[in-house]
Amino acid sequence: MFSPAKGINKQIWKALKIQFILGGFYFLGIAFWDNALVLSALVGCMAALVPNTYFYIRMGKQAENNDAQQWLSYAYRSEFGKWLMTGMIFLLAFTSNHSWDPIVLFAGYVLIQISSGFVPFIFKGN
Repeated sequence: MFSPAKGINKQIWKALKIQFILGGFYFLGIAFWDNALVLSALVGCMAALVPNTYFYIRMGKQAENNDAQQWLSYAYRSEFGKWLMTGMIFLLAFTSNHSWDPIVLFAGYVLIQISSGFVPFIFKGN
């Protein structure tokens, strides 16, 4: 018998795979273009991928929760944790003594954030 939670978790893992693959392509593209920018590309992608992974795992655990108020409260707390993690990653990056390329850093971050908006449309109901 089909369980909606299993279908949702399957979609979550597919979405994460696509985001990690997209981040990997961005990272490799930057590595071939200019080796000095690799760390900026990696941190930019990870600043979005790590919090997204945290959020997706937490929300995947609530897939079977049918209480809308509880679910929404859990979603808000998870989203707050996600943004807190993102802020901490950027805070640690910019307080370090490394010379970052902000365009490459934020391009990687934005690429992953935008992909989280269009990836669900790729897997409609799969």
